[in-house]
Amino acid sequence: MKLAVTPRQRAARRAGFTLLEVLVVVAILVILAGVGVVATTRYLEDARKSKAQLACQGLVQAIGNYIDNPANTDRSPPTGPGDLLRPPFGGTGYLKNGEQDMYDPWGQQYQFEQIQQADGSQGYVVFTYAKDGTNTPISNFGIGPASRK
Repeated sequence: MKLAVTPRQRAARRAGFTLLEVLVVVAILVILAGVGVVATTRYLEDARKSKAQLACQGLVQAIGNYIDNPANTDRSPPTGPGDLLRPPFGGTGYLKNGEQDMYDPWGQQYQFEQIQQADGSQGYVVFTYAKDGTNTPISNFGIGPASRK
């Protein structure tokens, strides 16, 4: 003998989600998460490059302060980044965060070299290379092709 199924009992059986519906929702969430991770990674790398350029500009300013220091009687430029931490003529270092300011966001030490400017005076370029797979040059002048003057 078969009992009749009431509409209420039928509705109770269909109250949950099917496995296929759950899998579709999970697949959509995975795709959205993947897109978010890729976009976030790109923005983080762009932020590191901007931070490196600002640090290069700060190091050029520190080099200028080193040269203009009254204790530097012969106005000699620093011979290396270490001179900005411990000037040979005495006094305190020129980097706010000490040795930490000598390294780029990828852990490489900044490099600098003296250059001849368009007006004939001596200037400096402080530079590094992004270690994000592109090896993009970064200096106090800019990022990429604009990094060299």
